[in-house]
Amino acid sequence: MPHFYVKPENINANTFSIEGEQAHYLFNVRRFKQNDEIMLFDGKGTSYKVKIDLINKNKISGHILSSSYKMPGPTINLYTCIPKGDRFEWLIEKSSEINVLKIIPINTKRSIITSISNKIERYEKISISASSQCGRSDVMKIENPVDFKTACINAINNKDFINILMWENENVNTLKSLVPKSKLNGANIFIGPEGGFESEEIEFAKSLNIKTLTLGGNILRIETAAVVASSLIFQFIYGII
Repeated sequence: MPHFYVKPENINANTFSIEGEQAHYLFNVRRFKQNDEIMLFDGKGTSYKVKIDLINKNKISGHILSSSYKMPGPTINLYTCIPKGDRFEWLIEKSSEINVLKIIPINTKRSIITSISNKIERYEKISISASSQCGRSDVMKIENPVDFKTACINAINNKDFINILMWENENVNTLKSLVPKSKLNGANIFIGPEGGFESEEIEFAKSLNIKTLTLGGNILRIETAAVVASSLIFQFIYGII
């Protein structure tokens, strides 16, 4: 059954309403009609099965038939440099699909793109669309960029999280050696710029007990490293591998 976003403030007791672009899409593109049943999600973890009572190109309203809340599992916070071009949009879409909780862009000494303020609304729409496509009931957050050292300090304050920095020169640590057998609340993953982290940044991270890890001998693009690392660490936390 289709799965569409509704703003939390548009859920009121046992009713819902949708306006603007989403109403236009559901009416003109998906061609839903009165009495159709669809699935909605509020971006905060709750999904709703609803029935449409009124629909036109400007507004849709109806009543809620049932609802369910999906408890969040282990959390992945992705601290990543911003790749060039539309590759960041791909990273947002795929990270949302694999259940990353939020992306925090970081600015390092070798960062090329340091601001996303003029595109944040577009990125949020991509995240919502990805949740709709994959059946996710929350929406992955995309925060404003922070400098690398601030990001490291923020990360180590997360209780019962593992903090991992992807570094191509690491040749000792493995996922099995880093991820403890005891239950984790989640992981913070750091992905560097195209030119890599500088040695001073690596040493700073290590001084905070942030562990370095390699994904193998090949040098991966930012977005590839981000998705591969997140997926692998998720699997380790869940005990799949």
